[in-house]
Amino acid sequence: MARGTSARRPLCPFCDRPIERPKEVEPRRLGDFDYGVCKCGAVYVHDVTGHNLGAAYVEALGFACNDDWDLAWSLAPGEDYEDAVLEGYDFKSHVVYPTGHTTEGKRVKGALSFIRLIKDVRDVTQAGVKRRLKTLSEPQISEKDREKHYFDRRTHRFSKQEVQACVESRDIDRLKEMALRDPLVLRKIQRLLYSADEEMMWKAVNALGRVAGLLATERPTLVGDLVRRLLLATGDSAATNWGSVETIGEIIRNQPIIYGSFLQNLIEFLEDPPSRPSVLWAIGRVGELYPKLVRSKAFFSLFSMLNDSSAKVRGHAAWAFGRIRAREALRLLKEMVDDPEKLSLFNGKKIVHTSVGKLARDAIKRIKDQTANDQKENRMSEQVALNPQEDGDETEDKDERLSEAEALYEGARDLSNRGMSMDALQKFEEALGLFEAIGDRDVEVANICEKIGDLRVMRGNLKGAMPAYQRAMTICEKKHDPISTVLLIEKIIDLYRHDKELDKAFPYYFRALELVEELQDAGRAGLYLTGIGDIYQRKGELDNALDAYKTAHKIYQETASRERAELLEKGIKELEGKMSGISVSEGQ
Repeated sequence: MARGTSARRPLCPFCDRPIERPKEVEPRRLGDFDYGVCKCGAVYVHDVTGHNLGAAYVEALGFACNDDWDLAWSLAPGEDYEDAVLEGYDFKSHVVYPTGHTTEGKRVKGALSFIRLIKDVRDVTQAGVKRRLKTLSEPQISEKDREKHYFDRRTHRFSKQEVQACVESRDIDRLKEMALRDPLVLRKIQRLLYSADEEMMWKAVNALGRVAGLLATERPTLVGDLVRRLLLATGDSAATNWGSVETIGEIIRNQPIIYGSFLQNLIEFLEDPPSRPSVLWAIGRVGELYPKLVRSKAFFSLFSMLNDSSAKVRGHAAWAFGRIRAREALRLLKEMVDDPEKLSLFNGKKIVHTSVGKLARDAIKRIKDQTANDQKENRMSEQVALNPQEDGDETEDKDERLSEAEALYEGARDLSNRGMSMDALQKFEEALGLFEAIGDRDVEVANICEKIGDLRVMRGNLKGAMPAYQRAMTICEKKHDPISTVLLIEKIIDLYRHDKELDKAFPYYFRALELVEELQDAGRAGLYLTGIGDIYQRKGELDNALDAYKTAHKIYQETASRERAELLEKGIKELEGKMSGISVSEGQ
């Protein structure tokens, strides 16, 4: 009988309902995945390669939580959500081949990763997930409607001169119409960011941000690709002064719900001194309309910018705090009012030549002029989905609380080193509570969570260690720290192996494998492939197990890990013998 003849429609593994074809949704995070939602509330993510199951699992978890990553990694698998993988999925035909091959024998690699949150959590996130899927996926409209909506179905290309003229005159509506008919219009506006004319560069920043904001729901993939190009350009130190950072800020300002989470990506560029003025400008522009969005990110990392050696950085920092109306910065701003150093700054309308002291005085006036009515209006203008944190008057004592948290942390480490695990655990938990209340202390939170996990393991509380490790892992993942992420994944895998819950360890093995391949750590890749093979064999998927073992064996041979290679070779022969016995039995 030919392989693949049992092809069937894909069904939700939790409710057995037929599911719809996954859709493209922006913004994308860890890879080029498509998304779907079942009527039972389960979400699913399509991985076309079948080799990125770890990233797909993380993506599905984040999608299920409506991009609330703090919530996502506070949840415990098996308790707060169920997960499943449906392999052998072909996106084009929207069919599952259980054997992994079509009727013609062609290999089908695609897989769907499913997550279904428990009802209490789902009730909080489900509306946002469905709204995101409906609003941000590419519109499915008829040819007739498409022709009417997009003016003209015939291919049309607008010249650089036409685009530049509209940017020059700030004709945003016309630029939007042009971009709908010619997707290359966005690229042509982007090229104007590199203009030698500084005024033209700022007009392009403003135009690109506004046009992208208008297109975000109509052409989400087009805008998503633009944001990724800009982030890539921002990562190139040669491009940091070419408007990429500022444009991402303008896109966030125009579409905070969709792209607000990318503000954290910009804040990380404060580590690069040449990028600081651009980042501060973007933060000021976003914070002018959505101050609580800025506060929900690494807000307190901005204060050190007021003491930077560069006048341009100090001036932009003062301007940004004034836009945000941050009363917490008043004391430091007052110390800057006599700073005479000069700089130029684009204030949103024109380029102004001013001094650091003048910008500090303007910021102070703006903060003090904020009336109770202004505060009320700002709160109403905030969008619920942005998850704002504390107001300014609640953060005035944060320096003192930070010192207290750091002292608790050092005290906990000392107790731990002296073997006083119970006392150390208590102090670590107190320090964690303080760092969480202060906000934006991801590194400290990750370190403490890992130490809490270690101490709980030491004391035999394995269930309590799991969420601590998972939270630390996701922070390291967000901070692009692959080494720490891998080490934490190994601890999570060890816990699942101890509890004989290998299925739950499965996605972590795949994610760890992806990371060590990027790090070019062949030895660890071999270990993870062996673990993956063990799980496949336990599930009865012997072909997949054999593939994983053989790949690991090849790695061990190439890295001269003779003992491991010999041990694995013996296991491969035993498995091949077992598979041969099964085939003979089936043929009789």
